[in-house]
Amino acid sequence: MVLRVWSGRFTDHHRNRRPFLRFCSALSSLTFATLGLLVLAAAATPGWQPVLMPAVAVVLVVAGISVSAWHGVAYTELATLAGASRAGTALGLANSFVFIAFFLVPAGIPGLLLLSSWAGVWLAAAACALIARPIFLRPA
Repeated sequence: MVLRVWSGRFTDHHRNRRPFLRFCSALSSLTFATLGLLVLAAAATPGWQPVLMPAVAVVLVVAGISVSAWHGVAYTELATLAGASRAGTALGLANSFVFIAFFLVPAGIPGLLLLSSWAGVWLAAAACALIARPIFLRPA
């Protein structure tokens, strides 16, 4: 919550919303990939689990922050790009897609767990964050 307010203030001050969003996407992808690799390492080397599990907890916190910090910035940039005459439509559409994702992702996780394990879930999340990165275009 604090980082959401900070990120909004930071990007307002520096006028760097799109680079900030691209950074959050890259950081999310990196942290999810790291979680996947840590889970794979813990499964492959059970003796290392006491060392790896605290690392998993730290990376999980960083991942959670990186996927939460950008919401206000993204919605503000979306409204700015849409313009005053279309901001409501753009924000309504964005929220609709977010809620569709909130429905589909939890429904898909059990299938991914059956096919791969938590490592596969984290690696799929990393791929999704990486796929989202081009959406945040470079400033014109």
